[in-house]
Amino acid sequence: MVGLAASAAAFFKFLLILVLFSICMTMWQFLLAALIDDVGSAILVSSVVILFEMAFAGFFVNLSSIPPVLRWLQWLAPLKYALEAVTVNEVGAGLMIVDELAGARVQISAEIIMQTLFGFEQSAYYRDVLVLFAFIAGFALLLVLFVLLRLREMR
Repeated sequence: MVGLAASAAAFFKFLLILVLFSICMTMWQFLLAALIDDVGSAILVSSVVILFEMAFAGFFVNLSSIPPVLRWLQWLAPLKYALEAVTVNEVGAGLMIVDELAGARVQISAEIIMQTLFGFEQSAYYRDVLVLFAFIAGFALLLVLFVLLRLREMR
């Protein structure tokens, strides 16, 4: 109804990103639970990390407008990869923005807005999927290591 990609492939790509991001954040929460004994502290750390991710994901601020000293932090935010992949999936299907501005009809590709406003790359979908898989694998590996360390300490 709003002009997004209507193909089955685009839907399943969207679903893949949604599932990968959900698993990634679940693994992160499990990792925090294994690391931090106090429930309140774990929730606080989780909230701070989510705020950090939103700040550096490219949704609120153009990634190229982040100061170079802090720009590298975007690569540590799984939300950046999920947002970029979902945006590229929908906009890459040929989404056009049609409007009327001061009496003149304007028709512009949403790709241009995606690149200028958010700083997302059109060819980044598969890279983003692989990075989300890497985050999942990394969080799972760290989780297993910390659980094994905790179990060894308990013996």
